[in-house]
Amino acid sequence: MFKFKKNKLSCLLVIFILLSYFLGFYVREISNGAGHYDLELYIWIIVSDLKQDFFATIKNYPSYGEATFPFFHSFQSFINPATQNILYSLNNTIFNLLVIFIFYKFLKLKKIKFENEFFLILIPFLLLLSPWFRSSSFWGMTENFAFIFLIPSLYFLNLLIKKEITFYENLFLTILISLTLYARQQYLFLAVFHILVLLLNNDKKEFIFTIIIYSILSIPGFFVLFTWGAFDDLSQTTTQSGNLDLNNILLNIPKISSLFFFYSIPLILVNFSKFLKIFFSKKCFTVFIIILIIKIIFFHDLNYSTKSGGYIVKFSQFFLNNDPKLLILISSAFYAFIISVINLNNYKYFLILPLIYLNFGFVYSVYQEWFDPFYLFIYYIFLSEAHISNLKLNDRSLIKILFFWEFIILITALIYYHKIKNIPLFYVF
Repeated sequence: MFKFKKNKLSCLLVIFILLSYFLGFYVREISNGAGHYDLELYIWIIVSDLKQDFFATIKNYPSYGEATFPFFHSFQSFINPATQNILYSLNNTIFNLLVIFIFYKFLKLKKIKFENEFFLILIPFLLLLSPWFRSSSFWGMTENFAFIFLIPSLYFLNLLIKKEITFYENLFLTILISLTLYARQQYLFLAVFHILVLLLNNDKKEFIFTIIIYSILSIPGFFVLFTWGAFDDLSQTTTQSGNLDLNNILLNIPKISSLFFFYSIPLILVNFSKFLKIFFSKKCFTVFIIILIIKIIFFHDLNYSTKSGGYIVKFSQFFLNNDPKLLILISSAFYAFIISVINLNNYKYFLILPLIYLNFGFVYSVYQEWFDPFYLFIYYIFLSEAHISNLKLNDRSLIKILFFWEFIILITALIYYHKIKNIPLFYVF
Protein backbone atom coordinates (compact mmCIF):
# COMPACT_ATOMS: atom_id res chain seq x y z
CA MET A 1 0.00 0.00 0.00
CA PHE A 2 1.19 3.49 -0.83
CA LYS A 3 1.25 5.84 2.15
CA PHE A 4 -0.48 8.86 0.66
CA LYS A 5 -0.23 10.89 3.86
CA LYS A 6 3.57 10.73 3.62
CA ASN A 7 3.49 11.67 -0.07
CA LYS A 8 1.36 14.80 -0.02
CA LEU A 9 3.75 16.80 -2.22
CA SER A 10 3.96 13.97 -4.74
CA CYS A 11 0.17 13.67 -4.80
CA LEU A 12 -0.14 17.43 -5.35
CA LEU A 13 2.38 17.14 -8.18
CA VAL A 14 0.29 14.41 -9.85
CA ILE A 15 -2.85 16.56 -9.49
CA PHE A 16 -1.03 19.61 -10.87
CA ILE A 17 0.23 17.63 -13.90
CA LEU A 18 -3.24 16.22 -14.59
CA LEU A 19 -4.77 19.70 -14.34
CA SER A 20 -2.11 21.11 -16.69
CA TYR A 21 -2.82 18.25 -19.10
CA PHE A 22 -6.53 18.97 -19.34
CA LEU A 23 -5.90 22.73 -19.32
CA GLY A 24 -3.62 22.15 -22.31
CA PHE A 25 -6.49 20.46 -24.09
CA TYR A 26 -8.91 23.25 -23.17
CA VAL A 27 -6.68 26.02 -24.58
CA ARG A 28 -5.85 23.80 -27.60
CA GLU A 29 -2.16 23.75 -26.81
CA ILE A 30 0.18 23.06 -29.75
CA SER A 31 3.56 22.25 -28.21
CA ASN A 32 4.85 20.16 -31.12
CA GLY A 33 4.26 22.84 -33.76
CA ALA A 34 2.07 20.89 -36.16
CA GLY A 35 -0.57 18.82 -34.34
CA HIS A 36 -3.44 21.06 -35.44
CA TYR A 37 -2.47 20.80 -39.11
CA ASP A 38 -2.02 17.02 -38.94
CA LEU A 39 -5.52 16.64 -37.54
CA GLU A 40 -7.14 19.16 -39.87
CA LEU A 41 -5.44 18.20 -43.13
CA TYR A 42 -5.05 14.45 -42.72
CA ILE A 43 -6.25 12.51 -39.68
CA TRP A 44 -9.77 13.89 -39.22
CA ILE A 45 -10.52 13.62 -42.94
CA ILE A 46 -9.31 10.00 -43.07
CA VAL A 47 -11.14 8.91 -39.91
CA SER A 48 -14.36 10.56 -41.13
CA ASP A 49 -14.07 8.89 -44.54
CA LEU A 50 -13.31 5.50 -42.96
CA LYS A 51 -16.59 5.75 -41.06
CA GLN A 52 -18.43 6.49 -44.30
CA ASP A 53 -16.81 3.86 -46.53
CA PHE A 54 -14.06 1.86 -44.87
CA PHE A 55 -12.82 -0.26 -47.79
CA ALA A 56 -12.88 2.52 -50.38
CA THR A 57 -10.92 4.78 -48.01
CA ILE A 58 -8.31 2.09 -47.36
CA LYS A 59 -7.94 1.52 -51.09
CA ASN A 60 -7.45 5.22 -51.76
CA TYR A 61 -5.41 5.87 -48.60
CA PRO A 62 -2.20 7.02 -50.38
CA SER A 63 -4.14 9.87 -51.97
CA TYR A 64 -4.72 11.43 -48.53
CA GLY A 65 -1.00 12.23 -48.13
CA GLU A 66 -0.70 10.64 -44.67
CA ALA A 67 2.75 9.23 -43.84
CA THR A 68 1.77 6.38 -41.47
CA PHE A 69 -0.09 3.11 -42.01
CA PRO A 70 -3.91 3.32 -41.47
CA PHE A 71 -3.95 1.12 -38.33
CA PHE A 72 -4.51 4.05 -35.94
CA HIS A 73 -7.07 5.66 -38.23
CA SER A 74 -8.98 2.39 -38.59
CA PHE A 75 -8.98 1.91 -34.82
CA GLN A 76 -10.35 5.42 -34.34
CA SER A 77 -13.07 4.92 -36.96
CA PHE A 78 -14.41 1.92 -35.05
CA ILE A 79 -13.79 2.94 -31.43
CA ASN A 80 -14.10 6.72 -31.35
CA PRO A 81 -17.81 7.66 -31.77
CA ALA A 82 -17.20 11.43 -32.11
CA THR A 83 -18.71 13.22 -35.09
CA GLN A 84 -17.00 16.54 -34.28
CA ASN A 85 -13.23 16.98 -34.29
CA ILE A 86 -13.18 18.63 -30.84
CA LEU A 87 -14.93 15.61 -29.29
CA TYR A 88 -12.67 13.28 -31.24
CA SER A 89 -9.68 15.09 -29.70
CA LEU A 90 -11.20 14.99 -26.20
CA ASN A 91 -11.76 11.23 -26.48
CA ASN A 92 -8.12 10.78 -27.49
CA THR A 93 -6.92 13.02 -24.65
CA ILE A 94 -8.74 10.75 -22.18
CA PHE A 95 -7.90 7.50 -23.97
CA ASN A 96 -4.15 8.25 -23.95
CA LEU A 97 -4.18 8.15 -20.16
CA LEU A 98 -4.22 4.37 -20.75
CA VAL A 99 -0.54 4.71 -21.71
CA ILE A 100 0.17 6.08 -18.21
CA PHE A 101 -1.53 3.04 -16.68
CA ILE A 102 0.36 0.59 -18.94
CA PHE A 103 3.65 2.31 -18.10
CA TYR A 104 2.83 1.99 -14.39
CA LYS A 105 1.88 -1.70 -14.65
CA PHE A 106 5.06 -2.73 -16.46
CA LEU A 107 7.21 -0.51 -14.26
CA LYS A 108 5.72 -2.37 -11.31
CA LEU A 109 6.52 -5.71 -12.95
CA LYS A 110 10.19 -4.69 -13.16
CA LYS A 111 10.34 -4.79 -9.32
CA ILE A 112 12.75 -1.88 -9.19
CA LYS A 113 13.88 -0.94 -5.68
CA PHE A 114 12.78 2.66 -5.15
CA GLU A 115 13.44 4.42 -1.87
CA ASN A 116 9.80 5.51 -2.02
CA GLU A 117 7.19 3.20 -3.55
CA PHE A 118 5.14 6.19 -4.66
CA PHE A 119 7.73 6.75 -7.42
CA LEU A 120 6.04 3.85 -9.21
CA ILE A 121 2.97 6.07 -9.59
CA LEU A 122 4.89 9.30 -10.09
CA ILE A 123 7.27 8.32 -12.92
CA PRO A 124 4.56 7.47 -15.52
CA PHE A 125 3.14 10.98 -15.10
CA LEU A 126 6.33 12.34 -16.65
CA LEU A 127 4.64 11.53 -19.97
CA LEU A 128 2.03 14.22 -19.35
CA LEU A 129 4.80 16.84 -19.34
CA SER A 130 6.19 15.76 -22.69
CA PRO A 131 5.22 18.34 -25.36
CA TRP A 132 4.96 15.58 -27.97
CA PHE A 133 2.84 13.25 -25.85
CA ARG A 134 0.53 16.14 -24.95
CA SER A 135 0.11 17.43 -28.51
CA SER A 136 -0.44 13.95 -29.87
CA SER A 137 -3.21 13.52 -27.28
CA PHE A 138 -4.81 16.95 -27.72
CA TRP A 139 -4.91 16.66 -31.51
CA GLY A 140 -5.70 12.95 -31.87
CA MET A 141 -2.42 12.10 -33.59
CA THR A 142 -0.86 8.68 -34.21
CA GLU A 143 2.27 8.74 -32.01
CA ASN A 144 0.84 7.77 -28.60
CA PHE A 145 -1.18 4.85 -29.95
CA ALA A 146 2.04 2.91 -30.62
CA PHE A 147 3.10 3.20 -26.95
CA ILE A 148 0.31 0.83 -25.93
CA PHE A 149 2.23 -1.96 -27.69
CA LEU A 150 5.74 -0.51 -27.41
CA ILE A 151 5.94 -0.50 -23.61
CA PRO A 152 5.21 -4.25 -23.14
CA SER A 153 7.44 -4.98 -26.16
CA LEU A 154 10.41 -3.36 -24.42
CA TYR A 155 9.63 -5.24 -21.21
CA PHE A 156 9.70 -8.61 -22.94
CA LEU A 157 12.80 -7.66 -24.96
CA ASN A 158 14.57 -7.16 -21.63
CA LEU A 159 13.49 -10.66 -20.58
CA LEU A 160 14.72 -12.01 -23.91
CA ILE A 161 18.15 -10.44 -23.47
CA LYS A 162 18.40 -11.99 -19.99
CA LYS A 163 17.17 -15.36 -21.41
CA GLU A 164 14.27 -15.33 -18.97
CA ILE A 165 11.50 -15.37 -21.57
CA THR A 166 9.11 -18.29 -22.11
CA PHE A 167 7.85 -19.63 -25.43
CA TYR A 168 4.45 -17.97 -25.03
CA GLU A 169 6.00 -14.68 -23.89
CA ASN A 170 8.14 -14.64 -27.01
CA LEU A 171 5.02 -15.31 -29.10
CA PHE A 172 3.30 -12.41 -27.34
CA LEU A 173 6.39 -10.24 -27.93
CA THR A 174 6.26 -10.99 -31.66
CA ILE A 175 2.59 -9.97 -31.80
CA LEU A 176 3.26 -6.80 -29.78
CA ILE A 177 6.13 -5.67 -31.99
CA SER A 178 4.04 -6.35 -35.08
CA LEU A 179 1.25 -4.16 -33.68
CA THR A 180 3.80 -1.49 -32.77
CA LEU A 181 5.00 -1.51 -36.39
CA TYR A 182 1.49 -1.24 -37.77
CA ALA A 183 0.92 1.73 -35.45
CA ARG A 184 4.23 3.50 -36.23
CA GLN A 185 6.62 2.19 -38.89
CA GLN A 186 9.57 4.07 -37.34
CA TYR A 187 9.89 1.19 -34.83
CA LEU A 188 11.03 -1.30 -37.47
CA PHE A 189 14.33 -1.61 -35.58
CA LEU A 190 12.51 -3.43 -32.75
CA ALA A 191 11.68 -6.41 -34.98
CA VAL A 192 15.27 -6.51 -36.29
CA PHE A 193 16.59 -6.28 -32.72
CA HIS A 194 14.25 -9.07 -31.61
CA ILE A 195 15.49 -11.41 -34.34
CA LEU A 196 19.13 -10.44 -33.75
CA VAL A 197 18.93 -11.23 -30.01
CA LEU A 198 17.34 -14.61 -30.76
CA LEU A 199 20.30 -15.37 -33.03
CA LEU A 200 22.80 -14.29 -30.37
CA ASN A 201 20.98 -16.43 -27.81
CA ASN A 202 21.48 -19.36 -30.24
CA ASP A 203 17.83 -20.30 -29.93
CA LYS A 204 17.20 -21.76 -33.39
CA LYS A 205 13.69 -23.06 -32.68
CA GLU A 206 12.49 -19.74 -31.31
CA PHE A 207 14.21 -17.92 -34.16
CA ILE A 208 12.47 -19.97 -36.89
CA PHE A 209 9.13 -19.80 -35.07
CA THR A 210 9.42 -16.02 -34.67
CA ILE A 211 10.22 -15.53 -38.36
CA ILE A 212 7.14 -17.59 -39.26
CA ILE A 213 4.89 -15.55 -36.92
CA TYR A 214 6.28 -12.25 -38.22
CA SER A 215 5.63 -13.47 -41.78
CA ILE A 216 2.03 -14.43 -40.99
CA LEU A 217 1.34 -11.16 -39.17
CA SER A 218 2.81 -9.14 -42.06
CA ILE A 219 0.29 -10.57 -44.57
CA PRO A 220 -2.40 -7.90 -43.92
CA GLY A 221 0.21 -5.17 -44.36
CA PHE A 222 1.57 -6.62 -47.60
CA PHE A 223 -1.97 -7.12 -48.88
CA VAL A 224 -2.76 -3.43 -48.27
CA LEU A 225 0.50 -2.41 -49.96
CA PHE A 226 -0.42 -4.61 -52.92
CA THR A 227 -3.84 -2.93 -53.06
CA TRP A 228 -2.07 0.45 -53.21
CA GLY A 229 0.20 -0.73 -56.02
CA ALA A 230 3.25 -0.18 -53.82
CA PHE A 231 5.20 -3.06 -55.37
CA ASP A 232 5.10 -1.30 -58.72
CA ASP A 233 5.56 2.21 -57.32
CA LEU A 234 7.37 2.51 -53.98
CA SER A 235 6.15 6.09 -53.58
CA GLN A 236 2.74 4.59 -52.70
CA THR A 237 4.10 3.12 -49.46
CA THR A 238 4.43 6.48 -47.66
CA THR A 239 4.49 10.18 -48.43
CA GLN A 240 8.00 10.16 -46.92
CA SER A 241 9.34 7.86 -49.66
CA GLY A 242 11.00 10.82 -51.41
CA ASN A 243 12.92 11.59 -48.19
CA LEU A 244 14.31 8.06 -47.78
CA ASP A 245 17.95 7.66 -48.79
CA LEU A 246 20.89 5.60 -47.52
CA ASN A 247 23.05 8.73 -47.73
CA ASN A 248 20.88 10.28 -45.00
CA ILE A 249 22.22 7.76 -42.47
CA LEU A 250 25.71 9.27 -42.50
CA LEU A 251 24.32 12.81 -42.61
CA ASN A 252 22.10 12.22 -39.58
CA ILE A 253 24.73 10.70 -37.27
CA PRO A 254 25.54 14.00 -35.49
CA LYS A 255 21.85 14.90 -35.32
CA ILE A 256 20.78 11.59 -33.75
CA SER A 257 23.79 11.64 -31.41
CA SER A 258 22.82 15.11 -30.21
CA LEU A 259 19.32 13.84 -29.40
CA PHE A 260 20.72 10.84 -27.50
CA PHE A 261 23.01 13.21 -25.61
CA PHE A 262 20.16 15.64 -24.89
CA TYR A 263 18.12 12.96 -23.14
CA SER A 264 21.21 11.68 -21.32
CA ILE A 265 21.77 15.03 -19.57
CA PRO A 266 19.71 14.06 -16.46
CA LEU A 267 21.83 10.90 -16.16
CA ILE A 268 25.03 12.91 -16.63
CA LEU A 269 24.07 15.38 -13.90
CA VAL A 270 23.44 12.68 -11.30
CA ASN A 271 26.34 10.43 -12.34
CA PHE A 272 28.73 13.24 -13.23
CA SER A 273 31.84 12.14 -11.33
CA LYS A 274 31.44 8.52 -12.44
CA PHE A 275 30.92 9.48 -16.10
CA LEU A 276 33.75 12.02 -16.00
CA LYS A 277 36.14 9.34 -14.73
CA ILE A 278 35.12 7.02 -17.60
CA PHE A 279 35.40 9.78 -20.20
CA PHE A 280 38.92 10.79 -19.16
CA SER A 281 40.17 7.22 -18.98
CA LYS A 282 42.93 6.46 -21.48
CA LYS A 283 40.69 4.21 -23.61
CA CYS A 284 37.72 6.57 -23.82
CA PHE A 285 39.70 9.76 -24.41
CA THR A 286 41.80 8.12 -27.13
CA VAL A 287 38.67 6.87 -28.89
CA PHE A 288 37.14 10.35 -28.53
CA ILE A 289 40.10 12.07 -30.21
CA ILE A 290 40.11 9.55 -33.09
CA ILE A 291 36.35 9.88 -33.67
CA LEU A 292 36.54 13.67 -33.35
CA ILE A 293 39.21 13.92 -36.06
CA ILE A 294 37.24 11.61 -38.38
CA LYS A 295 34.04 13.59 -37.87
CA ILE A 296 35.73 16.95 -38.41
CA ILE A 297 36.95 15.63 -41.76
CA PHE A 298 33.53 14.27 -42.80
CA PHE A 299 31.19 16.83 -41.19
CA HIS A 300 33.14 20.12 -41.25
CA ASP A 301 30.66 21.63 -43.72
CA LEU A 302 27.54 20.10 -42.15
CA ASN A 303 24.50 22.33 -42.64
CA TYR A 304 21.09 21.11 -41.48
CA SER A 305 17.81 22.65 -42.58
CA THR A 306 15.71 24.57 -40.05
CA LYS A 307 13.10 21.80 -40.21
CA SER A 308 13.39 19.14 -37.47
CA GLY A 309 16.58 18.16 -35.64
CA GLY A 310 15.81 18.80 -32.00
CA TYR A 311 16.86 21.33 -29.37
CA ILE A 312 20.66 21.12 -29.81
CA VAL A 313 20.41 21.48 -33.60
CA LYS A 314 18.10 24.47 -33.09
CA PHE A 315 20.55 25.95 -30.56
CA SER A 316 23.39 25.65 -33.11
CA GLN A 317 21.25 27.34 -35.74
CA PHE A 318 20.04 30.22 -33.57
CA PHE A 319 23.16 30.96 -31.50
CA LEU A 320 26.12 29.46 -33.40
CA ASN A 321 25.17 30.48 -36.94
CA ASN A 322 24.68 26.82 -37.87
CA ASP A 323 28.30 26.04 -36.99
CA PRO A 324 28.55 22.20 -36.74
CA LYS A 325 31.40 22.16 -34.18
CA LEU A 326 29.12 21.67 -31.16
CA LEU A 327 27.25 18.81 -32.86
CA ILE A 328 30.51 17.16 -33.89
CA LEU A 329 31.91 17.49 -30.37
CA ILE A 330 28.78 16.06 -28.72
CA SER A 331 28.49 13.25 -31.26
CA SER A 332 32.15 12.26 -30.82
CA ALA A 333 31.92 12.31 -27.02
CA PHE A 334 28.73 10.24 -27.06
CA TYR A 335 30.24 7.61 -29.38
CA ALA A 336 33.47 7.39 -27.37
CA PHE A 337 31.60 7.00 -24.08
CA ILE A 338 29.31 4.26 -25.40
CA ILE A 339 32.23 2.33 -26.89
CA SER A 340 34.06 2.55 -23.55
CA VAL A 341 31.24 1.14 -21.41
CA ILE A 342 30.24 -1.76 -23.67
CA ASN A 343 31.27 -5.17 -22.31
CA LEU A 344 30.23 -8.81 -22.61
CA ASN A 345 27.57 -8.40 -19.94
CA ASN A 346 25.71 -5.49 -21.52
CA TYR A 347 26.51 -5.54 -25.26
CA LYS A 348 23.09 -6.92 -26.26
CA TYR A 349 21.36 -3.85 -24.83
CA PHE A 350 23.65 -1.54 -26.80
CA LEU A 351 22.91 -3.33 -30.09
CA ILE A 352 19.68 -1.35 -30.24
CA LEU A 353 21.67 1.89 -30.74
CA PRO A 354 23.14 1.19 -34.22
CA LEU A 355 19.74 -0.11 -35.31
CA ILE A 356 18.14 3.19 -34.23
CA TYR A 357 20.84 5.12 -36.12
CA LEU A 358 20.12 3.10 -39.27
CA ASN A 359 16.33 3.20 -38.89
CA PHE A 360 15.87 6.85 -37.93
CA GLY A 361 18.79 8.03 -40.02
CA PHE A 362 17.30 6.65 -43.23
CA VAL A 363 14.82 9.57 -43.27
CA TYR A 364 16.06 13.05 -44.22
CA SER A 365 14.27 14.80 -41.34
CA VAL A 366 14.83 13.41 -37.83
CA TYR A 367 12.28 14.66 -35.30
CA GLN A 368 12.67 15.07 -31.55
CA GLU A 369 9.23 13.51 -31.03
CA TRP A 370 10.78 10.16 -31.99
CA PHE A 371 12.87 10.31 -28.80
CA ASP A 372 10.49 11.94 -26.31
CA PRO A 373 8.93 10.22 -24.36
CA PHE A 374 10.49 7.08 -25.92
CA TYR A 375 13.66 7.62 -23.88
CA LEU A 376 11.70 7.13 -20.63
CA PHE A 377 10.52 3.69 -21.76
CA ILE A 378 14.12 2.78 -22.60
CA TYR A 379 15.33 3.93 -19.19
CA TYR A 380 12.69 2.27 -17.04
CA ILE A 381 11.27 -0.62 -19.08
CA PHE A 382 13.98 -1.80 -21.50
CA LEU A 383 17.07 -1.53 -19.29
CA SER A 384 17.68 -4.22 -16.68
CA GLU A 385 17.09 -3.64 -12.98
CA ALA A 386 20.87 -3.66 -12.44
CA HIS A 387 21.39 -0.93 -15.08
CA ILE A 388 18.60 1.16 -13.55
CA SER A 389 20.22 0.94 -10.14
CA ASN A 390 23.73 1.56 -11.49
CA LEU A 391 22.59 4.68 -13.37
CA LYS A 392 20.64 5.85 -10.28
CA LEU A 393 17.41 5.97 -12.25
CA ASN A 394 15.65 4.83 -9.07
CA ASP A 395 17.25 7.67 -7.08
CA ARG A 396 15.09 10.49 -5.73
CA SER A 397 17.43 13.20 -7.05
CA LEU A 398 17.38 11.88 -10.62
CA ILE A 399 13.59 11.54 -10.63
CA LYS A 400 13.34 15.16 -9.47
CA ILE A 401 15.68 16.21 -12.28
CA LEU A 402 13.59 14.29 -14.84
CA PHE A 403 10.45 16.16 -13.79
CA PHE A 404 12.28 19.49 -13.89
CA TRP A 405 13.81 18.52 -17.25
CA GLU A 406 10.51 17.67 -18.91
CA PHE A 407 8.88 20.77 -17.39
CA ILE A 408 11.60 23.02 -18.89
CA ILE A 409 11.25 21.26 -22.26
CA LEU A 410 7.48 21.85 -22.16
CA ILE A 411 7.79 25.54 -21.22
CA THR A 412 10.42 26.04 -23.93
CA ALA A 413 8.18 24.38 -26.52
CA LEU A 414 5.19 26.50 -25.48
CA ILE A 415 7.19 29.73 -25.71
CA TYR A 416 8.77 28.75 -29.03
CA TYR A 417 5.56 27.74 -30.81
CA HIS A 418 3.00 30.04 -29.22
CA LYS A 419 5.14 33.17 -28.76
CA ILE A 420 8.02 33.05 -31.26
CA LYS A 421 6.17 31.17 -34.02
CA ASN A 422 2.87 32.88 -33.09
CA ILE A 423 0.74 29.72 -33.33
CA PRO A 424 -2.56 30.74 -31.73
CA LEU A 425 -4.23 29.13 -28.74
CA PHE A 426 -7.86 27.99 -29.07
CA TYR A 427 -7.25 26.95 -32.69
CA VAL A 428 -10.42 25.60 -34.31
CA PHE A 429 -11.39 24.39 -37.77
